Amino acid sequence: MSDRLQQLRRQRALVAEHLAWLDREIDRALEAPAPVEPITPPPADDLTSVPFSMRAAPPVAAKSSATPVAAPRAPSDDAATAASADAILRDYQVEPDTMKSDVKKGCLLYFFGALVLVALGVAALYFFFQHGR
Repeated sequence: MSDRLQQLRRQRALVAEHLAWLDREIDRALEAPAPVEPITPPPADDLTSVPFSMRAAPPVAAKSSATPVAAPRAPSDDAATAASADAILRDYQVEPDTMKSDVKKGCLLYFFGALVLVALGVAALYFFFQHGR
């Protein structure tokens, strides 16, 4: 049996397991419409220690019948988030004229560096072929 066939069968089994879990959750939600407690977002300090991919990841289907835990949500204070983002942008912002002159200096530096390397290569070839005879 090929590896691809094994992988496809494993993926089909995982999808079937996930669908069974979804069916159980739907049945549970239909049976007991208990009031849902609102989830309070954790403080902003806790979100920095958790990678973004972990915060946004959906719950993984488990073989046990335990209820999945909802992923923590980001704070909903858009004004404070926008203000802090603007402050960070202001800290790292560079004047366009300064950037333009830095780019020109860098291009000239690379040009003259490449020119020196070409001159050294030509000189090395000249001495190699002149003294090699």
